[in-house]
Amino acid sequence: MKKKLIAALLTASMTAALLAGCGNGAAEEGAEDPAPATDESGDDGEEEGGEDAGTDADADADGEEDLAEITVSFWSLAGVPDEANKAMVEDAINEITEAEINTTVHLNIMDVGSYIPNGAMANGVANGEDFDLVVTAAALSGHYSVMMSNGMLEPITDLLNEYAPELMATIPEGYLDATSKDGEVYAVPSYSNKVKNMFWIARNSALDAANIDINTIKTIDDLDAALHAIKETSPDLIPLSGASFTMNLTYPGFAFGSGNRGWDPLGESTAVAAAVYCDDETMTAVSRYETDEFKKDIEYLKKWYDDGLLDKDTATDSATGSAIMDKDNAASEIYVGQADIASTRAAASGSSYVQLTDSYLSTGSMQQFTWAIPVSCDEPEAAAKFMNLVFTNADIVNLLNYGIEGTHYVKKDDGTVAFPEGVTSENAGYYMGGLTAILGNGFLSYPWEGADPNSAEIGKKEMENAKYSPLMGFNLDTAALGDIYTALCPIANQEYGPALFCGSAPDGYYEEFIQKMKDAGLDEYLKQVNEQIQAWKAQQ
Repeated sequence: MKKKLIAALLTASMTAALLAGCGNGAAEEGAEDPAPATDESGDDGEEEGGEDAGTDADADADGEEDLAEITVSFWSLAGVPDEANKAMVEDAINEITEAEINTTVHLNIMDVGSYIPNGAMANGVANGEDFDLVVTAAALSGHYSVMMSNGMLEPITDLLNEYAPELMATIPEGYLDATSKDGEVYAVPSYSNKVKNMFWIARNSALDAANIDINTIKTIDDLDAALHAIKETSPDLIPLSGASFTMNLTYPGFAFGSGNRGWDPLGESTAVAAAVYCDDETMTAVSRYETDEFKKDIEYLKKWYDDGLLDKDTATDSATGSAIMDKDNAASEIYVGQADIASTRAAASGSSYVQLTDSYLSTGSMQQFTWAIPVSCDEPEAAAKFMNLVFTNADIVNLLNYGIEGTHYVKKDDGTVAFPEGVTSENAGYYMGGLTAILGNGFLSYPWEGADPNSAEIGKKEMENAKYSPLMGFNLDTAALGDIYTALCPIANQEYGPALFCGSAPDGYYEEFIQKMKDAGLDEYLKQVNEQIQAWKAQQ
């Protein structure tokens, strides 16, 4: 039985790879420094070969096959549903699954703070607890790359081919390259719009006062002039605000200050010290922080800070939401993400938006939020069958996202959905807080009110037309970089990053930062990164 794991083996593996001091990765993109696993065995008292009926899907005496049972684990952004409401949703799901795949599904919905920062899911898998199908997180110990490198995920190529052929036909060609290693698939990325571009979102009132046509903003000099105009004509507003220790101008993968030149952060999101420009045919990693592009971006941020154009609280603000939606005195924000979300943010805040850059889909963007069968699973065939439904069955997708129609949500005339009259997120009983891009095939999910009713079509078209990084499928093995990586992470991400990313760094700060990174082994780090890239290229 897979749940009878030797937890100490996984715990030792996780401990060796999990890096101390690399926290706070939300400064730019979800960090990968995991929480430590416990050293408890997680033994639930069952004996090997016990009499747990249905576990092995043995045939009944009358020839009918027993129902398989699986536990599906993910998190909620809006509180964990109570047992009664969760049971309603489970019953509706099982009406479908018991008939179609002979499987009973139990939902293990956790608070996001337990699932990700506190590592409850990853620790549970390591301890052999009841985790059959999991959604991996964008960061920390539950991130796909961390779990895969620590031996916590099952290879699922054969399972997908046999039990999820519709899923395989649904997702785009090459989609699984980012979650494969040595010819084996270890997870399926959620199917949603993963094309991140850089947008400037500005309040219409500020644009009108300054007589700015937002569609004329094409370069960083255009943006510079617009921010100065907003400061002059709307003195009560902060021209540009941000969240989570960054203004987003330096967001990994983008170089707006130096033109529309994309680069691949190699799936690494804590130190982010290596960059491979997508137009570099040699695919050579360079020191990201020493590039002319990065230096130009932070020069503009410093200038804007000194000119009073930036929100001076951002360098110490750990908020992760939308500055323009959450701060009444913010005139604008730089948002990096999907066009449909930029549209929603703009509509919700009385704003307009303009796209500043294009981007490449990279391994890192594909590895955020994947569906995987962990080694704690004792019903892998049933888990694969349910995964197939999560990517192909709209009823399953919307039950997971929204619950029961008429009870937890209602459909509106424009094609969106909303809470029933008198129901809010606080009393809905079942509300995930907006996980439509995570829970399987997001294109099958109803859009929530306020979003563009055609957001699925917009997002799908954007995905279909996306440009892929030439390094798609390359997974940087940060564990192999050892102590160097451990040393670089806090320097870049905690000690120096917030001030550099928010324009508040004093004179000499940048030079001090680069020297400290070099003292910690930056040059050797880049050498080893390039060795990994060359080894990967040789296998293609």
